[in-house]
Amino acid sequence: MFVGCSELQVTSHFSFLRGVSSAEELFAAAAMLGISALGVADRNSLAGIVRAHEAAKVSGVRLIVGCRLDLQDFPSLLVYPTDRAAYGRLCRLLSLGKARAGKGKCSLSIEDWAEGLIAILITDKPDDRLGASLARLKNIFSDRAHCGLTRRFRPNDAKHMDGIASAAFDAKVPVVSLGDVTITIVGSVVTSASARHTSCSEIDMSKMTVMIGAMADGPHKWAMYRHLAEINFAMSRDGLRGCDAAMANIMRRMDLAF
Repeated sequence: MFVGCSELQVTSHFSFLRGVSSAEELFAAAAMLGISALGVADRNSLAGIVRAHEAAKVSGVRLIVGCRLDLQDFPSLLVYPTDRAAYGRLCRLLSLGKARAGKGKCSLSIEDWAEGLIAILITDKPDDRLGASLARLKNIFSDRAHCGLTRRFRPNDAKHMDGIASAAFDAKVPVVSLGDVTITIVGSVVTSASARHTSCSEIDMSKMTVMIGAMADGPHKWAMYRHLAEINFAMSRDGLRGCDAAMANIMRRMDLAF
């Protein structure tokens, strides 16, 4: 159904009061749907990665190691280490944040450790702060900065996605489609937004053409089509290395366009 598609925002039951399904359930559902890769990103934690690694080996679905960072001074980010050294720095960042805040909490700053991490800004609705947030993200992460775009299944979805995509285009930050997966039911994958409005048979994961197609016509809309397709294909084929190469090509083209 979704052959070649990758989902980069998957939450397991290691995210208290957010994720519901185990890694085994999530990866089994992904394999059934033909999804080639899952990015497991639990909230301020890497606790679910070991089980996700085991589930990935069993299911044949690629694991993309990630983490959701809920920050003190910035909107939430999804981050993905690009090598072992970056993974070690992310572990130290999380340990530092938990030591600062005490048991059960985590206090993090966007500038604590950015080296070697791919970052995706989690968005909801466009507001006056979005442009500044994207500019700061790009300043810190450079060509490893991305803007997430998620269909929320709420009124004015098309208007909100159009506004977010326009702000990302203006900031020269490529967008990435996100499904925000939190639970699986009978082999289907449920997003936190779609679960409130959709029956199990109708639930889907991060359909790029549906999200972008809902936007108003304009140059940024067609640029988003190309960027999303290129990033998703590269990620499903070559993982983060493929994503890096795709980002370099996109940023080079965007520089020429401005």
